[in-house]
Amino acid sequence: MEKRSLSKKNIQDEKFLNALAEAFRLQEAILSTTELAILSVTPEGIISSFNRAAEHLLGYSGEEVIGKTSSLIFHDLDEVIKRAQLLSEALNMVIEPVFDVFTIKARIQKTPNREDWTFIRKDGSRFPALLSVSALRDDQDVITGYVGIITDLSYMKVFDDRVRESEEKFRVLAENIPGAIYLCHHDKNYSVIYINDHIERITGYPANDFLTGKVSFSHLFHPEDAEMINSRVNKAVQDRKRFHLRYRLRHRSGEWRWVDEVGIGVFVDGKLSMLEGFLSDITAQKTAEEKLHKIVEENLRVFNNAVNLNVICGFDGYFKRVSLSWTTITGWSEIELLSRPFFDFVHHEDIEATHEAFAAIKNGDNMFTFENRYRCRDGSYRWLLWSSACDQNHQVVYASAIDITERKKSEEELLNSKKNIEAIAVKLQERNRQLDEFAHIISHNLRSPVGNIQALINLLDENSDIREYRLIFDKLKNVAKNLGGTMNDLMDTLKVKTQTDVERVEVHFKDLLDKVRQSLEGEMILAEASVTHNFERAHSIRYPKAYLESIFQNLLSNAIKYRAPNRKAKIHFETNVRNEAVELRVTDNGQGIDLKKFGDKLFGLHRTFHNHDEARGVGLFLIKTQIESMGGSITAESQVGKGTTFIIQFG
Repeated sequence: MEKRSLSKKNIQDEKFLNALAEAFRLQEAILSTTELAILSVTPEGIISSFNRAAEHLLGYSGEEVIGKTSSLIFHDLDEVIKRAQLLSEALNMVIEPVFDVFTIKARIQKTPNREDWTFIRKDGSRFPALLSVSALRDDQDVITGYVGIITDLSYMKVFDDRVRESEEKFRVLAENIPGAIYLCHHDKNYSVIYINDHIERITGYPANDFLTGKVSFSHLFHPEDAEMINSRVNKAVQDRKRFHLRYRLRHRSGEWRWVDEVGIGVFVDGKLSMLEGFLSDITAQKTAEEKLHKIVEENLRVFNNAVNLNVICGFDGYFKRVSLSWTTITGWSEIELLSRPFFDFVHHEDIEATHEAFAAIKNGDNMFTFENRYRCRDGSYRWLLWSSACDQNHQVVYASAIDITERKKSEEELLNSKKNIEAIAVKLQERNRQLDEFAHIISHNLRSPVGNIQALINLLDENSDIREYRLIFDKLKNVAKNLGGTMNDLMDTLKVKTQTDVERVEVHFKDLLDKVRQSLEGEMILAEASVTHNFERAHSIRYPKAYLESIFQNLLSNAIKYRAPNRKAKIHFETNVRNEAVELRVTDNGQGIDLKKFGDKLFGLHRTFHNHDEARGVGLFLIKTQIESMGGSITAESQVGKGTTFIIQFG
């Protein structure tokens, strides 16, 4: 049963390919026999096709121009320069006197552009002609080239027999092209005016069923596609542009067929008369695309999720594809890595050896132990150990590298033991300095609570009664509570000062904000505070999760703690990207801070600016220390009585 299904599918695929080939042959035959001079060019203007009528009109053969020259060869340079100046003024943009002069309007307006030009034949003779230029676009609306039709205005005559001949050619084309050509009304059923017999191959219904209204397109649309089809057709008609759709139609057998449709509205005296278009069955193509997409997706998953730095590069010295680990390790974006020769990233001392190795690889010598240094975006260099294989047929090299920077550092440390010991000594001195500083902080911050405990105890003696003991005990509990808070703050500060290598992980702002909001939910309810956010411009960041949670916790709790007494607290978190760095802005409508008076003390340890029982002046100092330890900065904007905004630039 399975073999029979596969055989049936192979037959369907073969029929599709044969039909497609027949369509291409028919297209070539039409282009060869038409009296219209037609040429097509690449997006850069290089001629890619040149029919016989164009050869006869311009005097060049296809071999002389296809793939070898730009269409500028047929034009007067002075006329091109003048047109460029006029276009620059009309479009309010600089148009260079190059290929853009012919295509800019067709590209911007997305409609064929017709202009009169002076053409120059190979023998030097000149003639006036009408040039109609249309942009060719793929399914993603990306321009793949342009097609131009040249009409000789010096011999422009219209004869009834030619009209009849064109009508006959259209009839022959309509009946033989592997697809359905239609004319229909723009009503809810898309009532058919004309359709060729190929519609039966696509839907299983004969053309007459559509013409008599027995069957309508709207009843064959897949339910999930119907709204999209109607919306895009209506929009195209409104804008007077063509529409290009891919959707599913129900075949008479009950199965769903994928179709590709291109159509446009026909307007008479400014009013929509009908829709015309072309339908083709792309079911086999769609199935093949899905299989190919799955294979590509699997390959990309392996390519991008590997720890190694995988890369595909061309013989021209440019990377064609890089794995995600390149951005993580080097800091360069994918666009930056692909847009420059990879030799630009190689350490100047390694360029010569890299050139020699690359030449050997292109000659077919695979390498497994080549080492060189690559420059990171921050100016540092990473040592890479390469293995590679060459595909000479496609002129590409498949290579994989591992980061051996740490190994190299270890080797250098072994060779430079004295420097290593000195570096350790410096680190120990710094650590001792930090510990000494911490000892001073402890001494300063614990002196008052310890003295307070001693004073309270001294108030009691053998003559004190139970009420005095209870009173003193309650006061001691408060002192102990405050002392515990002070110790916790000091320990957090010490951790920040002593941790110099904190792991960065991918942290999503919304997930973290949700967690912090839950931890402060009770306070928010009591304060009737509302918290909003907008993380659309930057959803996440690579950052120490504990630090970012501390930042969110302190800023949110401060906003609640120092809310305005005459209104409900509103706090808004928002991210942005400035100078390629993520920025976080936290705004509240609280009491505000007098920055002229306290601006230089805002982030100082134990600095407070409002009367509050729980204010200790540690939170802002702590998050500033955390942010700066990661290479970032924090500033504030505030107005007394209106609120405060903290701006964090992450490093």
